[in-house]
Amino acid sequence: MVAQRSSFLQTLSRLSMGAFDAKTHFSDLLRKVEDGAVVTITRNGHDVAVMQSPALVCNSKALDAWSRLTAMAQTISSQNNTAPVTVNDILEWKNDGRR
Repeated sequence: MVAQRSSFLQTLSRLSMGAFDAKTHFSDLLRKVEDGAVVTITRNGHDVAVMQSPALVCNSKALDAWSRLTAMAQTISSQNNTAPVTVNDILEWKNDGRR
């Protein structure tokens, strides 16, 4: 899943622009962000802000959560020397206490 996340992030258009130019071309930057671009705004050569779509933030959080779940499943499997634990197994264990 980590490979999927990295390939997903690599397909994004990444731009870097100075603060003055960002102010001047703000409408154009908004259109690019809506199309999936990530814009880093710099001042004096230092990154000061990042513009990105809220949907992109949600997607990356979901992919991070999925990566943590699969890592947890691999850890449990290796510690118990048993059959591989699936994410569904972990979710079932989580829900057992809620029934």
